[in-house]
Amino acid sequence: MVLRGILFLLFEIAIIKYGKGQNGQNGDNTTAEIPLLNNQNMPLVALFDTTKLNEVLKTAIQKTVEDAMNEMIPRIKQAVIDDIGYEPGRKKERPAFTASLTSERNLGAYEVVIFDKIWLNMGGAYDQNTGRFTAPKTGLYSISTTVMSYSRSHLHCDLWKNNEKLVRAFGTKYSTGTLNVVMALKMNDTVYVKHTVDTEKIYGDHRSTFSGYLISE
Repeated sequence: MVLRGILFLLFEIAIIKYGKGQNGQNGDNTTAEIPLLNNQNMPLVALFDTTKLNEVLKTAIQKTVEDAMNEMIPRIKQAVIDDIGYEPGRKKERPAFTASLTSERNLGAYEVVIFDKIWLNMGGAYDQNTGRFTAPKTGLYSISTTVMSYSRSHLHCDLWKNNEKLVRAFGTKYSTGTLNVVMALKMNDTVYVKHTVDTEKIYGDHRSTFSGYLISE
């Protein structure tokens, strides 16, 4: 108990001495005077070197402040982005994408066409794994697709919004079907190209494409 009391007293004095040194009121913050009593109960003063204790406390305080700031800064930054809709200091990007089909493939009935090569994906709203564009914000969009049929083959594809079929494209014997649509999308609406009949072959070599961009909010 006596040792604990002495350590606590040293801790308190080190904080006081360190604070005085920081404010310029006392340039010496490496020692502390500890009031004691001798065997005759006469007041004495013992001088303790608190240099190491001060350094430990200084490091602990700085680490606590740094940890708190490192935790708060990302939260503050995200709160600002959530409030204004984009990151300050960064040019506000308009959602836009262009993707194409690398190689020919057989499409089954009601299979989504996955345009695997991305040429542009501002805002990251097109998913090359699913072939779907998800509107990152509500607005008016321009959506286009071109699909090319293979030799001696027909190709039937539709443009879909969520679970709704919109317009249709058709190609036969190395011909293309092209769709250009302006549509109103709400945030998180999805747009994609889906094959509609039994197995047919779509031409690749970047001749079949899918693209879109935000016209206005």
